[in-house]
Amino acid sequence: MANVRIGQVTHGHPSRRRTPCAVRTRHAVVSVAVACSMGALSLTLGTGTAGATATGSAKSSTTTGPSGSHGSTSTTAPGSASQSQIDATEAQVAAIGAQISQQQKTLDQADEQYNQAVVNLTATRGALQATAASINAARAKLVTDRSHLRDAAIQSYISATSAEAVAQIFAPPSSASQTQYLYEKLGAGNVAAEVAKVKAGQHQLTATQSKLLAEQKAENAQLDAENQTRQAASAASALSEATLAQVKGALAQQIAQQAAAQAAAAALTAASATTPAAKHAAAAQASQAAQVASTVSGGSAAAASATTAANQAAGSSTGGSSSGGGSITAGHSPQAAGLAAVHGAMKYLGVPYLWGGASSAGVDCSGLTMLAWARAGVSLLHSAADQYAESKHVSLSDLEPGDLLFYDLDGTGIDHVVMYVGPTLDGQATLYGSSTIIQAAHTGTVVTFNALWQFGLVGAARP
Repeated sequence: MANVRIGQVTHGHPSRRRTPCAVRTRHAVVSVAVACSMGALSLTLGTGTAGATATGSAKSSTTTGPSGSHGSTSTTAPGSASQSQIDATEAQVAAIGAQISQQQKTLDQADEQYNQAVVNLTATRGALQATAASINAARAKLVTDRSHLRDAAIQSYISATSAEAVAQIFAPPSSASQTQYLYEKLGAGNVAAEVAKVKAGQHQLTATQSKLLAEQKAENAQLDAENQTRQAASAASALSEATLAQVKGALAQQIAQQAAAQAAAAALTAASATTPAAKHAAAAQASQAAQVASTVSGGSAAAASATTAANQAAGSSTGGSSSGGGSITAGHSPQAAGLAAVHGAMKYLGVPYLWGGASSAGVDCSGLTMLAWARAGVSLLHSAADQYAESKHVSLSDLEPGDLLFYDLDGTGIDHVVMYVGPTLDGQATLYGSSTIIQAAHTGTVVTFNALWQFGLVGAARP
């Protein structure tokens, strides 16, 4: 199980203190482990203790984490998934994954047998073509040799050197056999033997061709059978994959619902807490739960609910406004450079988070924004804090696509950056409306669109 962290490496002036772009919340830890092996997904959500108790009638909501830690009370909001439901779905995912693994082995075998049948058939067809060419050549040679035989016999008959032979030729033959004997005796013997040899070769080639045609017919039938087996195995595997995708979607939704319930409980805790420390701890817990919901089920009602709860908690912890000040709204005239930066960031959608990364192999939060703005012709340092310092600060009420939002998630300085996208992109409505961002969040996630959250928000800047 890995702690949910929102990360970025920092580079720049060695004399300045740099912190990883990560959620380093000391009071609440939301753990998410995502393991996908041959289609088996294990995704577990847990929360640690909030670090502060709420006053009044508000309930604190915790679940047993992977390490076995417990809060004092366990609650499940109506409509949210219980841990037993999540466990049952995980077991179903594992079973389907094992089934797909076996089906894949069957499909691999069918593919190999089909490929071998194709090789055999191709070889037989090649042999047939070669045999047909040899038969044609033998036929042509036979025609030529027969012509030579005829010419040689006539020539020998006409130009025999023996007077006795000539006398024999012109003497009336006593029988048909004597005539044939004289004809063959006069020089056609060698040519006749060659003709006979060619005819025998032609017969042999014809027999070989018949054999190869029979083999080709059998191999065509074998190829058809292997192809049917392969198609059946592929269809079974595809059906199982589709089922697995549905079950994984259900699992993600269950986890998102559980995270949303925890975010809502944390928001109630933040609203009723009597000390700033308790409010801050509850807001951090709500923010982490919202990020879990957005990560596993982005765009779902549960993710939206969790984000709303997290922002409510953030408002409670800061006296009714985000730490950056002001509501977040889109501006009116997106700049070409900002749009280019958003499209630059979109080039990395699906790229895994990698601490210190700044390539298609992996990026962290400031690595993503650095690469994105580079495509717009703007050079930024690989540091969230430095990017904030070197960019023009703008109001949260006038954001444009490509603007950067900066966070201080544990009170020690800027440690995370995301890119604002806004309500529309390329003429299409975005997933989270005016709250849509794109980010490299933390280890175990990929670059994706998310809803922004207000906890720890310092402000916005435009490179």
